[in-house]
Amino acid sequence: MASDNRALGQVSLAYVWWGGSAIFWNELGSVAPVDQLAWRVTTAFFYLAVGGFLLRDRFEAAAVPASLFRRGGFSAHLTRSHLTYGVGAALMIVMNWGLFLWSIDNGQAVEAALGYFLMPIISVALGVGLLGERLSKLQIAALILSIVGIVWTIVVVGRLPIVAILVGLTFALYGLLRKQGPWDSLSGLTFETGFLLPVLLAVLVIRGFSGESIAGDGTAWTIVLIFLTGVVTMVPLIAFASASKRVSLSVIGLLQYINPTLQFIVGWRVLGETVEASRLVGFAWIWLALALIVVDELVSKRPVDGVRSALDEGVVDLGERLAPEKAAVRRKW
Repeated sequence: MASDNRALGQVSLAYVWWGGSAIFWNELGSVAPVDQLAWRVTTAFFYLAVGGFLLRDRFEAAAVPASLFRRGGFSAHLTRSHLTYGVGAALMIVMNWGLFLWSIDNGQAVEAALGYFLMPIISVALGVGLLGERLSKLQIAALILSIVGIVWTIVVVGRLPIVAILVGLTFALYGLLRKQGPWDSLSGLTFETGFLLPVLLAVLVIRGFSGESIAGDGTAWTIVLIFLTGVVTMVPLIAFASASKRVSLSVIGLLQYINPTLQFIVGWRVLGETVEASRLVGFAWIWLALALIVVDELVSKRPVDGVRSALDEGVVDLGERLAPEKAAVRRKW
């Protein structure tokens, strides 16, 4: 599948956002991980629902397929495919978030970071094995270099961590479900957060009534950060889901290295974590792989099926837009 520059920019934005978000979650450290997970889902759903309600006329004018905010709602537009892909994506992303937050709280942040380095390899395998995508020579070289970097990193860690594998697998499967599913970016994320909302909202209520401090230290700054968790959560996911249908899964996987690379820089230069020289060798191989994939995308300029991209993205419904013209032609003849 071909990739276009705008979609590549959106995917890159998502990865840059995720890579730098460690600063935000570090500021919210007084809030327990389970509460962070619950807050990010509930606030994200609130913002998405309010935004969808306010912009519902725009959605109808654009004929967005499967939008939650068109007349008729779920009953008129949800199909078995929407439910299957929507529930699957929701489960994958909440597992990914939960594993990541759990690993930080249990002193296994290194394993979680390694998982995001493993994720591109899994994505490439899914793209080639399930979707029949083909790799260019530069992409193959980038994949080989990245595997070398991953193997080196695993050797430095000393074992094959299960948490890392689960972190990489859940996010790779989320990308696959988002790419292949029928949801447009905004409606899909709203469904995912809405599906998860009852359970996580119940977690907040139960923990709150049991005397747990679901607001951390309770300062005004922490309260502001809690309300921003939804924004921090939904912006990169919307950008990622919006572009994932127009970028090959292999490229999505390889560009993923932006995320852990930035996490490394933030942890080292901003949060003051110690980085061993041996770990830098693994990062060097991975950065070289990222450089190759960027060069490949810049020089290849492969064409993109723009009509199909527009239909996938839910921006244009050609059938509805051309209906008046078809009717006029029938009347004429």
